[in-house]
Amino acid sequence: MNDDASGESSFRAFLEQFEQATRGFINGDPELWKQHASRRDDVTLMGGWGICEKGWAGVGARYDWAAARFRDSGAALAVEYLASSVSGDLAYTVGIERSVVRLADQTADAPMVLRVTHVFRRDAGAWRLVHRHADPLVNTTAPAAVLRQK
Repeated sequence: MNDDASGESSFRAFLEQFEQATRGFINGDPELWKQHASRRDDVTLMGGWGICEKGWAGVGARYDWAAARFRDSGAALAVEYLASSVSGDLAYTVGIERSVVRLADQTADAPMVLRVTHVFRRDAGAWRLVHRHADPLVNTTAPAAVLRQK
């Protein structure tokens, strides 16, 4: 991470809290996660189940919807940060989230690996999530795999 020591240290402390919120989320509880999210109109989500939302009304509801797809299973989380930076009141992370989760319609735990990009902004002195883009980490796909079928 690059920036002044105070910005970097406050962001690192926030990331520990954010990872705790993510653990709650993958156990079916979005409340702490939502406390770390911006409520502004420019907040966006491109989630792992193929959805896009903009604005807190849609994003907050989608967080509830997505968290409800998980069961409380004591799922742990390991985040491998590939890149991150802090510049003034903005920060980002790019990483891989690894966990073993239980989906609401399943009876057994299963591994989940997501590639994730987060953008954060300091709002009223606190770091808040402004954008999340997450999708499954997959092997290389054929070029045609990105084409939309009619």
